[in-house]
Amino acid sequence: MTLYISTPELLKRYGITKGTLISWRNKKNFPEPVIKAHGRSSSRYGIKAVDTWERESGLLDSLEIQPLITSHT
Repeated sequence: MTLYISTPELLKRYGITKGTLISWRNKKNFPEPVIKAHGRSSSRYGIKAVDTWERESGLLDSLEIQPLITSHT
């Protein structure tokens, strides 16, 4: 299982700009990056934290996106 999702992957997933992502972190309780960007690299966010945020915020339904983590029963 993948542990992290990068900033560019999140921007593509949600169809948003980097500014919107920063706004979500400040105003909508979006998780902080686990690994912060340095130079030309991009920040990495914990998959579990982002998945939980998506579920709690209703984003999965509003954007009709697939969950990052699927339960294997």
